[in-house]
Amino acid sequence: MSSSKFPPIDRLLRGVSTGHVETVRDAWREALADRSEALPAVLEKLDSSAWSENPRGPLAEYFGILLSLLDELDRPAFASEITRLKAVKLHPAHKRTLDLLSERLNDSPAARVGPDVPVYIASVLHNHADICASLETWSKTKGLSLEQVTRIDVIPLTPELDFVGLYRVNISGIVLVWPRQEDRNGLVRWFSRLYREFTFYHEVGHHLCGHLESGSIAEQEYEADKEGIRFMRRAHPIKMSLAIAVLWPIAQVLKAYKRLAK
Repeated sequence: MSSSKFPPIDRLLRGVSTGHVETVRDAWREALADRSEALPAVLEKLDSSAWSENPRGPLAEYFGILLSLLDELDRPAFASEITRLKAVKLHPAHKRTLDLLSERLNDSPAARVGPDVPVYIASVLHNHADICASLETWSKTKGLSLEQVTRIDVIPLTPELDFVGLYRVNISGIVLVWPRQEDRNGLVRWFSRLYREFTFYHEVGHHLCGHLESGSIAEQEYEADKEGIRFMRRAHPIKMSLAIAVLWPIAQVLKAYKRLAK
């Protein structure tokens, strides 16, 4: 594809083609920071006959990430481009991507937290007000920063999910898992809410630590946990002090038991 007049877009695509997460992340951030320059550059890339051809190499990924970025840059422009692309000839692979991403037109932020970070909540979750209130409170924890977080997605808890939170490295986004309804047991409900709060702080910790590798990397998880605990202590100083006083001796006994069992 031809070079863009806005270099971050070319770097974004180069990062996609090489699988270099840091390049993708930084170019995405640069594009969002200069929307007036990025918008015409993305539209120029999308106005190409290449999308009617068999997508060799990374072309299929290019089409998806350009459309996703356009949605972040300007929703009305994204809607107009979806309409235009549906009227032109596309390769079936790109058409499937277009149909999938066009579903975003039905989404709108349920709230904005921190420095104007949009919060998207799955429609099957009916407690939007409670979720928004929680995120609004957590985002105000002393020392916590959501600068350069591009979006927060809240999705429903399902049996097949093997995570409760996720940091989307390439776009600096946070995904949180939420139950469709709260547990009726008061103690379980209280603990679950604290755990979701810690999960939020943990994912923010990944962001603040500048982690670049996807998946569960032990060192990164340890650093994110430290950040999560730090924010929990600031948000709940008395509760956390009591929890440490109760749980620390138990942890030492368990460690001693493990040493003796070896």
